[in-house]
Amino acid sequence: MEKKDYGALRPEPCQRELAHGALARRAAREGFVLLKNDGALPLRTRRIALYGMGARKTVKGGTGSGAVQERHSVSIAEGLENAGFEITTKAYLDDYDAAYAAAYQAWHDKIERHVAGMPIRQALGQVAILGGFRWPSGRRITSQDIAASGTDTAVYVLARQAGEGNDRRPEAGDWYLTQDERANLELVARAYSHTVVIVNVGGQIDLSFMDEIDGINALVFFAQGGMEGGSALADVLAGTHNFCGKLADSWPMRYEDIPFAMAYSRLNGDVENEEYREGIYVGYRYFDTFGVAPRYPFGFGLSYTTFAVQAQKVQVNGPRVTVQARVTNTGPQSGREVAQIYLAPPQGKLPKPVHSLAAFGKTKELLPGESETLALTFDLTEQASYYEKDATWQLDAGTYIVEVGACSRDARPAAVLELAVNVTTQVGRSCCAPAVPVSELTAPEPAQPCTSGLPRFALDPAAFAAAVHDYAEPPVHETAEEKRILDGLSAAELVSLVKGGDLEARDPAIHGPLGATGRTSLELRGHGVGNIAFCDGPAGLNLIEHAVADKTGIERPTAIPEKYNFGAFAQTAKALLGDGSGTHIYRYATAWPVELLLAQTWDVSLLEEVGRAMGKELLDFGVTLLLAPGMNIHRNPLCGRNFEYFSEDPLLTGKLAAAQIRGAQSHPGVGLTAKHFCCNNQEENRAGVSANVSERALREIYLKGFEIAVKESRPLAVMSSYNRLNGVYTANRHDLLTDILRCEWGFGGLVMTDWSSCTPTQADPAQCAPAGNDLIMPGVRWDQEQLMKALDEGRLDRAALRRSAARVLRLVLTSAVYRGSGTN
Repeated sequence: MEKKDYGALRPEPCQRELAHGALARRAAREGFVLLKNDGALPLRTRRIALYGMGARKTVKGGTGSGAVQERHSVSIAEGLENAGFEITTKAYLDDYDAAYAAAYQAWHDKIERHVAGMPIRQALGQVAILGGFRWPSGRRITSQDIAASGTDTAVYVLARQAGEGNDRRPEAGDWYLTQDERANLELVARAYSHTVVIVNVGGQIDLSFMDEIDGINALVFFAQGGMEGGSALADVLAGTHNFCGKLADSWPMRYEDIPFAMAYSRLNGDVENEEYREGIYVGYRYFDTFGVAPRYPFGFGLSYTTFAVQAQKVQVNGPRVTVQARVTNTGPQSGREVAQIYLAPPQGKLPKPVHSLAAFGKTKELLPGESETLALTFDLTEQASYYEKDATWQLDAGTYIVEVGACSRDARPAAVLELAVNVTTQVGRSCCAPAVPVSELTAPEPAQPCTSGLPRFALDPAAFAAAVHDYAEPPVHETAEEKRILDGLSAAELVSLVKGGDLEARDPAIHGPLGATGRTSLELRGHGVGNIAFCDGPAGLNLIEHAVADKTGIERPTAIPEKYNFGAFAQTAKALLGDGSGTHIYRYATAWPVELLLAQTWDVSLLEEVGRAMGKELLDFGVTLLLAPGMNIHRNPLCGRNFEYFSEDPLLTGKLAAAQIRGAQSHPGVGLTAKHFCCNNQEENRAGVSANVSERALREIYLKGFEIAVKESRPLAVMSSYNRLNGVYTANRHDLLTDILRCEWGFGGLVMTDWSSCTPTQADPAQCAPAGNDLIMPGVRWDQEQLMKALDEGRLDRAALRRSAARVLRLVLTSAVYRGSGTN
């Protein structure tokens, strides 16, 4: 394995940083969603009264694995000023900065006292349990602030932060406004002719204030825009670019409108079992089927212009349906629109949602009066329902209605497809079934829309061939090089291949940049095989941005990252700091918009472009796998990690994740890791909770996005989740990781555990390889001891161990690092 430097030797921004920054800015503004506008936007004045916690302290992304140490993030205040706006409320913002600093110090001191004297790993867990820092609301705005602002236009930024280890709460300062925020919004809305509210949250908040406070003229969902979010927002507020983002989630009128809202996570007092009682009725599938009006529907988003979306032609070729959707800009400004195709199925033997997203596409920039026709194709086979009784996927006989529109509530019938008999599309076996059936919602009989005058197509049942799955253990066909190496390994070395490690130990022979999350075995160097490195996370490479290498090649950080600046962390970190002498290495990664915001672009091509940029950074920094994308479904808006997942809809999730993976893996030797497989839909007790879900809901909702991504992009790796699935840890489920993932979907890559999933009280390391989980991360001595013991006692089959070891070895041998194709 070639030893080389990965990182810049000069502190100035390189061309990659500049190019990726520009792409991050474009991606952010493509995803912002305009939810309300009565003409206040674009802004008509260059003098702006700017208020709110997110004005200067703009939240770029969530905490935990989604963090990135970029060179600089542009706040909303900075972005507006750089765009030529004058902010006239700097005294208020200065006061907020002081309040923020005091609140942060108090929080930091509280954590410090709590973890003092604890070992590092125990302290890390306690920091997660205690929760992250919550932004203060800031002081009340006064009439003096308003008078001194000298403008008729105010922008108020509501901000919230969330991350790993904790779910959000339906309380003031999180889901709800604080008293100070409400008082400030009421005053601002009365005092200014134009009031714009920006929601800087990696998820949702209660928007009932929009009904209760008169005078709010515009509402923008900023989400979390990454390092260029402030600049991107200025682009759209100024009108130099148009809004074109669409919601990736339904936004409820009230939190209680979510099915079983008060039973979620800690709210019912039980974090050991999470009952997925809504079944398949997640998001718009629930709202549209049960007749519950959302505040904003799935797929909704306004623009500075208007569009007409019409079905021109529908074609059926066997199981494939193509809709020619004509999109016309009917308004005064140029812009982009998303055409959405939904399919309304017959109820048949199983109840079904009133409709589901089947295809989508985004136009180019259309001038006023200009049109574009999008050819949107979907396969009816993918619309089949899962029958638990005999483990088959079936299309029920009856009428299927193709709908076309600009959001789930705007979809209008365009064609009728008629299937005379039931058709079986897949024959499999029962997998991951709950021990006790989950009591699920019963849907009402949906009203049938008028379809008279629509084109009708008779579907040919013979066009649908049933796939019959084979569940024989998939072999790993070893190359000559792989076989030679594996044949020469001792039992301990073979075990070491399936036990990963971290990068705490610094040794010039260890490959991996500082801050990388993990690595493969170091114990094969005598066989000519070094290690490769993995890195968090969904928003970009989470690395230490500035290190100093001594003459032996050992790197040391130049400062303590804030997340480690507690108790034993800080003491250990201080001992690792360099004295500044040596070769300075800079690794400034791009902090991309969070996946929720990327999903709101509904732009497959853009996601592939972002993926290519991520792949380029993997090459530049010598990292083989990025632990992304996060693909869990937005089952409930209080999930602490919704920011790093795409959507409530599995099709949108799967298509965008597949695009991102394809882009990254267009660079040979690096790749992405689809995670967390599966049902990591809450953070409270994530390492112990059992997601109890029916087979049908599991397959149609929670696995479907992963299936699309695996089949369409072949990610190099998949990461199992922390939680139990119907009572069994996902890391140990053969029916999930082998029967479904490998046998049914054809996945041939590596499966790894999430970090520290295997413990004496959690997943069993000895059951990982037999289940199809190849790599235990980060891997500690206890894991190795358990594996050797199980091997000696015959509880761990050597053939299963070798299969997993071969997959790990293949990832190493085909990596860009091993082949010496990384770039600087």
